[in-house]
Amino acid sequence: MQAGSARSAGSGLAVLLAGLVLAGSGLAGPKVSDAKDASKPFIVKIHADWCGTCQHLVSTFKALEKKLGKQTRIVILDVTDRQSTRAAYAEAKRLGILDWFKENQARTGTVAVMRGDTRAPVKILKGETDVALYEAAVKEARGSS
Repeated sequence: MQAGSARSAGSGLAVLLAGLVLAGSGLAGPKVSDAKDASKPFIVKIHADWCGTCQHLVSTFKALEKKLGKQTRIVILDVTDRQSTRAAYAEAKRLGILDWFKENQARTGTVAVMRGDTRAPVKILKGETDVALYEAAVKEARGSS
């Protein structure tokens, strides 16, 4: 599997991977979150296969899934090409974060930690690999929910 490639995960179809919500096994096991998770904070990444920052964040996101996967929803919105961007747009709309996505879709490697109830960003990070910063932001998002 190519390091950091969201397309390499799962079935390899870009359409299915845009906006993917990761499951317990990390990038290899996508799972769409259930309605019962509506209050969980989000960690949302704008991803593109050609983005060096995005590739750099792959191991960080695996660590986040392992540490925070039960407390939060991890979402990767893939903007690698037109097809994946259209799918990411649809997923952002479904998740209620379309306005944020529209504002940030050109900023690959950008990650937002958002409240689950309001979808308001608590912290916006660019290429950050320090898992502790994400943990603190998720704690803040949960505390303010």
